[in-house]
Formats: sequence, structure tokens, C-alpha cells
Amino acid sequence: MLLCFFNLTGCFLIPHVLYKIDVQQGNVVTDEMLDKLREGMTKPQVRFVLGSPLIVDVFRDNRWDYVYIQRKKGDLVEQKKLTIYFEDDRLMRIENKQLYSLHPIESDARGTKNTERLIEEEADEQPERH
Repeated sequence: MLLCFFNLTGCFLIPHVLYKIDVQQGNVVTDEMLDKLREGMTKPQVRFVLGSPLIVDVFRDNRWDYVYIQRKKGDLVEQKKLTIYFEDDRLMRIENKQLYSLHPIESDARGTKNTERLIEEEADEQPERH
């Protein structure tokens, strides 16, 4: 009787007993990679720094999306989305959003948790070198 019950339920009642692998999907984009981006970079230069985007919209070729999802034992741990906008094939704007985190962290001084920024604003903040 018990054997028949488990066959019919398909192990639905014991989901955490089954082994589920940890999965990382998408583009891993680090803060060091983001630091290398500058206003006016060409698409090939951005691709060299960040790698190929996960999503390229064929109807809007001025936008690239880099998406990252991490799951541990089947449960969502982290989800991020980085969107790069181009104008005349030159980098103009970056949106960096952490859509979900199991362990949220405070954003750093650059605001990498949720940001929408123009690249030129960052250039004004950097000290001049002589």
C-alpha cells in the first residue's frame, strides 16, 4: 500500500530529500568589470569587458541585457539584471538592478544594488591626474 502511494505521488511529498544541484545561469558581472565601463565605449569594447549579453533585442539594437540567476538546491538565492544602453553605437547609460537576494546587502558607495546612472556623471566625480 505504501509503495503504491509513493508511486502515485511521484515523491511530491518529500521534495527536499531528493538531491538538487546548485545552478548559476546567465552572465556573471563583477564590480571590477563595471568599473572598466566608460561613456563613449563602442559595442565591441563593452563586449570585451562584459562578455556577450544574454539578451539582445532584435527590435532595439541599442540595448543589451545581462541577466544572472543563482539557485541553491532548487531555491532562488539571487537574481540580477544589468542593462546597457547605447546611442549611435556608443555606451550612454547603465541600469544595474538586484531583483532578488536571499541575503540582501547594503549597496556600496557606487550604488550597485539598484542603480540607473549616466556614465558622464561618474567621470565628473573622478579626481584629475597630473
